[in-house]
Amino acid sequence: MQMKKRAGSVLVLAAMAAMLSAGCSGSQDTDRTAEHIPAEAEKAEEGGEIPEENIPAAESTEVSEESVSAGTEEKFYIYSWDGELGERLEYIYRVNPEMKDRIEYVNVGSPGVYQEEVDRLLQNLGAEDYPDMIAFGADFIMKYTNSDFTIPVTDCGLTEVELMEMYPYTITIAADRRDYKLKGVSWQSCPGFFMYRADLAEAVLGVKSPEEMQERIGSWDGFLETAREIKEKSDDATRMLSSVCDVVPAFMSGRDSPWVDSDGVFRMDETMLVYMDTVYALENEQLTLESGPEGQGKGISEDSVFGFFGSVGDLDWTGWSYDGSETAGGGKDGLWNICQGPVPYFQGGTWLGATAGCSDTALAGQIMKALCCDTGVMTEISKGTGDYVNNKAAMKALSGAGEGVCGFLGGQNFIEAVFPVAEAADTSWMCTYDGEINGLLDEQVTAYIKGEKDKEKAVADFKRAVAETYPSLTVE
Repeated sequence: MQMKKRAGSVLVLAAMAAMLSAGCSGSQDTDRTAEHIPAEAEKAEEGGEIPEENIPAAESTEVSEESVSAGTEEKFYIYSWDGELGERLEYIYRVNPEMKDRIEYVNVGSPGVYQEEVDRLLQNLGAEDYPDMIAFGADFIMKYTNSDFTIPVTDCGLTEVELMEMYPYTITIAADRRDYKLKGVSWQSCPGFFMYRADLAEAVLGVKSPEEMQERIGSWDGFLETAREIKEKSDDATRMLSSVCDVVPAFMSGRDSPWVDSDGVFRMDETMLVYMDTVYALENEQLTLESGPEGQGKGISEDSVFGFFGSVGDLDWTGWSYDGSETAGGGKDGLWNICQGPVPYFQGGTWLGATAGCSDTALAGQIMKALCCDTGVMTEISKGTGDYVNNKAAMKALSGAGEGVCGFLGGQNFIEAVFPVAEAADTSWMCTYDGEINGLLDEQVTAYIKGEKDKEKAVADFKRAVAETYPSLTVE
């Protein structure tokens, strides 16, 4: 029951060049006139990786000083769903104070209504508060990047040079799958990991290092075997996880291919069958503390749970910070370690892109470059906020200076630990159908692990549900 680990067939730099050259239009400013009203966003056709033979040479698009200063003094609107992006913009105001008077940051205040509000505004190009730039969350980024409501970053003056220090997955996720034009960039990376109790690992398993732990759980087969061993050797005092739901992010990021390919064909790949087997074993062999979402997080501050899947954002729970003012999260300060786990994955993140009606693409480019490309600015963001920034040079420098050493992790350098995960994380499996189809799968998996139907029927019912929900797809 070994899950395959896909190797990319296209070099990242070549992919970057393709995304950028595909989007070079030479446009620097877009007037808010009726001729620029974006067409109705259509459902994107999902493809896999970019064929090497289709990768053209990249062309650079530079923003001249004249074009940078040529923008009007009208307000430049940036929309997001919370205050995080607004707080990060303060870092670029320190080096570009002239931007602060132009930029109007709009915090909609609720993730639930953000898309509704932005969708409404994008239909009204003449509105004074029309969005010039919008934020994308990882779970809905393709809704906007795979549409005519957003423009390539090359239209804002970015070239492949600006992308050199970014982690590959943060680039591929923001490419329009219809033509591979890059539509957004991110200042942050959110690599995932498996965080476990190092003291319990040594006492129960004889494991003394993150490297040894990784050897044991580097596959889902190994993960299950280790979970069984922990339960047995602890006399059932310790379970591997709080809930079966803990494994979902890692599995969803470990798929071999999109649910729907560019020909409109739906396929259930092998990794999802492995997922069903794994959660069935975790549930029915009682390898977790409690089933379902309600069980997530329970027992983590006690000896009853061995570990959990998380991302760098979860380090907030530890109270860790660069200035050393960390608190004893869960009362187990210094007793944790992290390793990759069965598959490299990411969880969450925010991207920033310019809209088709952006009033000043030169300013949009300045913001993107300062927030998401400038190593100095991004280093300060990381030190000030704890963000794992989307800049390899910045994170290497911080790690080399010992800034990533975390007392909560027993002195382990978390930057060094997750750096290879951030580089290996993959997004080629994503498609615009993910949210709905994942929900349909969850219904059948829940029924399967509860014994309400066998695996064969659960799979058949899942495919039938997909076919009924999306009649235009060919379901294999």
